[in-house]
Amino acid sequence: ELCRTQAVVSTQSTGSGIKPKHMETATPMMEARRLILKHLKGKYIVGHDLKNDFETLTFKPHPVLVKDTSKCIALRHMAGLDANKIPSLRVLTRLIQGDVIQTASHCSVEDARAALALFKAAEDKWDDQSNPYLNDSYWAHLT
Repeated sequence: ELCRTQAVVSTQSTGSGIKPKHMETATPMMEARRLILKHLKGKYIVGHDLKNDFETLTFKPHPVLVKDTSKCIALRHMAGLDANKIPSLRVLTRLIQGDVIQTASHCSVEDARAALALFKAAEDKWDDQSNPYLNDSYWAHLT
């Protein structure tokens, strides 16, 4: 479902797939925000490069609940990529899952499925590298 915040200047149809006709029935931003935050409360959030999404929603979830595939070093290693560069969802998905996504325009459902598949591929390595506080070795000096 789409939401609108103000008058639409450009829908960037080539990348997003959104056309002006889609915006005619879009949900107002504040209503969409309320519904989204209601659904996200206390849940894990899996996605790719979620910073802009959170900024748009003016939402700061607890870091332990966020599983952002763009920040996962283990995925970069699995893909054979430089650990210091943030890869696109398309590149990670192709190199790790062998799937081709985002060929014509972005589909939010396709992107969500790809991010979830990537998370599942690295789930056993996730907390050790993305949240050092959950790793026992971080606290070893205190015992």
